[in-house]
Amino acid sequence: MSFWQDRTVLVTGASGFVGSHLVKKLVSEKAKVITLSKRRVKSKLGAVDEIESVENFDRVNNIIREHKVNTIFHLAAQPIVEVGQTNPIKTFEVNIQGTWNILEAARQQNVQKIIIASTVHVYGDNPKVPFKEEFFPQPSRPYETSKACADLLAQSFADTYDLPVEIPRFVNIYGPGDLNFLRLIPKVIKSVLLGKNPEVWDIGSVRDFLYIDDAINAYLMLVQKQFSNGKRVRVFNFGTGKPIKIYDLILKIISLMNKAIEVEMKSPPEDRSNEIKKQYVSIAKAKRELNWTPRVTLDEGLLKTIDWYKKNFPSF
Repeated sequence: MSFWQDRTVLVTGASGFVGSHLVKKLVSEKAKVITLSKRRVKSKLGAVDEIESVENFDRVNNIIREHKVNTIFHLAAQPIVEVGQTNPIKTFEVNIQGTWNILEAARQQNVQKIIIASTVHVYGDNPKVPFKEEFFPQPSRPYETSKACADLLAQSFADTYDLPVEIPRFVNIYGPGDLNFLRLIPKVIKSVLLGKNPEVWDIGSVRDFLYIDDAINAYLMLVQKQFSNGKRVRVFNFGTGKPIKIYDLILKIISLMNKAIEVEMKSPPEDRSNEIKKQYVSIAKAKRELNWTPRVTLDEGLLKTIDWYKKNFPSF
């Protein structure tokens, strides 16, 4: 029998790219899935939809109590760096207040496991790469700061109330189904399919890109793993361990799509002028303590992703 069969799981941010993939996987594993999102999940897949904002504590608490939730994946967030620059208050409300609401409701309802989704961005502009879990967060921009605050809140609840919280810090996640064309990989694929030159404004930046299936596997393993009850750092980095220059990634996508297109150089937009040059993580802890390793290479993942956009956007 599957570990997840008949387990009641709440997924916040379920209508998003990663959330929708997580819901699909949990349903396939026979979990009882409750989705919490500001908009209805496109494909219910047997999940129970709750249309609500994580900033509403009473509603969140009631949903967890009424459905007898025993596992929470908290993915709901304002995830875009540029939006954080232009609308910091909303970013703080969603990412910080939303997190403490989930944590407090989980505490009151004795939830068995809480996963608070985090990001490599919390490490800020740290020249020591790859980033390790023990590095102290040093964010600067509003989005990074909001996620670092959420991390600290999660660790505070875990240590103060012995709450079973795990905090995965992911690099950039990509794959089929991502409709946010502000993100690099969907944006470049769209440009190439339209016959346009992809734009790049920072050829020196280095990042890591994790395929969606590997990210979902990481989420599930964090719940399935039984940890000791002693106080500990509850943070795990997830990436491929194989960073790549942004410029080289764009060239790779063009090559995989067999298009004779050039890269167009642009000046950076004002809200990205202080872009972090190197941003990737060590995954040694995840390998050691979870026996987790990424299975999909960058080329394999990009080919699957490109194929999905070709099939679903034939008008591009």
